Amino acid sequence: MKITSIKTYFVDGIFRPWTFVKIETSDPGTVGWGDCTDWGAAKPIASMIELMSEWVVGRDPMDAESTWWDLAASNCRHTGGIAWKAMSGIDSALWDIRGKVLNAPVWQLLGGKMRDRLRLYWSHCGSMRARHAEEFGVAPVRTTKDLEKLSEEVLQRGYTAIKTNLIDLEDLDNASDSQWRFQSNAGDAPPSVLRRAEAIIRTFRESLGPDIGIALDVAFRFKLGGVIKLARTLEPYDLMWLETETLDPDALKLIRESTATTICHGESLFGAHQYKPFLEQHASDIVMPDLAWNGITMGKKLADYAHAYDILFAPHNCHSPINTLVSANVCATVPNFYIQEFDVDDAPWRDDIMTDPFTIDEGHLLLPTRPGLGSDLDEARMAKHPPKERYPYR
Repeated sequence: MKITSIKTYFVDGIFRPWTFVKIETSDPGTVGWGDCTDWGAAKPIASMIELMSEWVVGRDPMDAESTWWDLAASNCRHTGGIAWKAMSGIDSALWDIRGKVLNAPVWQLLGGKMRDRLRLYWSHCGSMRARHAEEFGVAPVRTTKDLEKLSEEVLQRGYTAIKTNLIDLEDLDNASDSQWRFQSNAGDAPPSVLRRAEAIIRTFRESLGPDIGIALDVAFRFKLGGVIKLARTLEPYDLMWLETETLDPDALKLIRESTATTICHGESLFGAHQYKPFLEQHASDIVMPDLAWNGITMGKKLADYAHAYDILFAPHNCHSPINTLVSANVCATVPNFYIQEFDVDDAPWRDDIMTDPFTIDEGHLLLPTRPGLGSDLDEARMAKHPPKERYPYR
């Protein structure tokens, strides 16, 4: 059996273009699906996949490991970024094929499951309803009262954790440089921003109670001093984590040592070589690789690498339903799994494009048992949801 073609599909995912990879083989009907969704560079990634197909077509699809490392070597001068995102989509599709050929779910090929229910947190809780409520078909979030109502829904649906952002709300002192606008600034956390962050987290904590995990994602929004101010301000609310990004492991370690707030990091890194200094310095409590950008081959290695340093594994997953399955298959097999990201508010057609939609039960994903990743995609239904002309980044 040989790889005969690699195709890329774009499907509207409301706030990002879902980017799927389909690998076809010489065995009729044997195909694999992968995800390499990126909010701001879908077309460049697709172009990179087209280039990589010249190196991959004709290979044995069962050789996912060697294909990964050959592509990594071929792209050594631009490791990470667009190249690795393209590699990851190909890699996940190859694992999907391996599972189907061997009549086994991917998690079984990775060593077998340690759990069959994966705890999820409701990601972008409130923030996406503040921006895309009409497209989701839900009530918008405009005020802290709306956050209180949303909290009731979180509890009713059985979720035990959420993640939110610095949402612009009408009844709060909103800074002009919103969380969603990546501007060139000092990266400080002025009093107005700290008041807004505290008001949002306090509203969720009082509404959800003491036992529900609450995470705040600020990405690259703040520099060292700003993150420390924010982390200390939020200490009374016992966050599940404060999620911040930096490319400096020394800075992250200083942040962690300066606060009692749990620190999560890592969605913007690629490969063991980039995670190495962060893990060796215990710079964060939780590591968050994105498996649409690190693949299954590297993603499993990163989870094991983190385990060696007693660091929890909670993969970044705000992409397509295929990446939810990619993440689930890896998370099922590792001892340091903490929790998996999941966008409850998502494109209404998410399940429609899947041949076998996954099941969510009381805030947990039930581990699929079908061969491969657990579901194929329906190309006819995908075609009904073409991507937008432009997706404003964040």
